Amino acid sequence: MKEFFRYSDFDIFNIDGLDERMSAIRKQIQPVFQNLGDAYINDVNAYTEFDGSFHIAQHRRRTTNAPESTWSAIGGNNRGYKKYPHIQIGINEKHIFIFLSLIDNPKHEKTMGEYLLNRRSLWENLDDDYFVSGDHTKPDIQKAEEDTIKKTLKRLINVKKGEFMLGRVLTPSSEELLDNTMQKKFFKDTLNGLLPMYKELLDLYRKEEMK
Repeated sequence: MKEFFRYSDFDIFNIDGLDERMSAIRKQIQPVFQNLGDAYINDVNAYTEFDGSFHIAQHRRRTTNAPESTWSAIGGNNRGYKKYPHIQIGINEKHIFIFLSLIDNPKHEKTMGEYLLNRRSLWENLDDDYFVSGDHTKPDIQKAEEDTIKKTLKRLINVKKGEFMLGRVLTPSSEELLDNTMQKKFFKDTLNGLLPMYKELLDLYRKEEMK
């Protein structure tokens, strides 16, 4: 089974046709997702004290257009993950990513957005190779600087289509794509950096669910 990403994986997004691209995703990408999910799901659940599930996007609702990105998710339950805060690992034509994610109008999104906005200590000391995204359907990302994080969180709170994704990426030029040990360290280090924030959001989510 293929365990790690390679530079050639980006070529998948040059394949025309839904069936053809999905075939390549199943063969080349999903085994990597499964390897990462198997490696980290138990650690994440132990840290958060929440019995989260692991999911791999299947893109079953697509009938014509090939997916421009594909991803997996640690979090949620066995029925789904998008209504929860979760950790997303994926790839698009520009980068491989691991992001703490609030997407597709999750439950309690305004409460979680306001919580992050008011607790700068959770994100103000991130390394300078962290990025933020406000739209999971596009590959555009920005450096996770204070003003950008605040702007993205405020949009999450105030705009229906607002989203918040925060984490690190590998690009086609990243040396981690040539070294399994370095790539494994990249994912583990990033996960460790995101877990405190993820746990606090998850605790807040669960508290809101009990009201």
